[in-house]
Amino acid sequence: MNQSIRKLNDNEQKSINLAVDFLVPYVHSIVEISSAVDLPIQKFKEGIRNLYFTVDSEDRGRIEASAKHNNFDFSLLYTGTRSFVLKIAGYDNFIGFVYMETNKGMNIHDDLSSGNEHISNEIMNQFLKYYKSPYLVTDTYKEFITQGKNFI
Repeated sequence: MNQSIRKLNDNEQKSINLAVDFLVPYVHSIVEISSAVDLPIQKFKEGIRNLYFTVDSEDRGRIEASAKHNNFDFSLLYTGTRSFVLKIAGYDNFIGFVYMETNKGMNIHDDLSSGNEHISNEIMNQFLKYYKSPYLVTDTYKEFITQGKNFI
């Protein structure tokens, strides 16, 4: 099979860099609060609201929350101490990027049928590179947390 690999243009590369600078510390923050031991439900809800999530439903300690930031949909199901499912799906220019993490581990991939695999694959590769190593809290993330505005 002879497929050509599409090169990223400068705007695509800049968007990917901003996305990864945002995603890595943001996902770490979500997982950190979702994995906390002995965290009262009210503190958990306060923590995710501080990350600009909306609590969509709550029933007997089970919380479903969601957010849309920077061309990513975030969905979080929390069922108690250290029991959660986090799903992230890219949309618009990041369509094809899909990430899922639970208290048991993570799964990340790019959707090769999205027609956007050159971008989703690059986000996936950079995300994995920086997520698994000690990471810096980036200025991109700090700006998002303090202002709560999308920038991509």
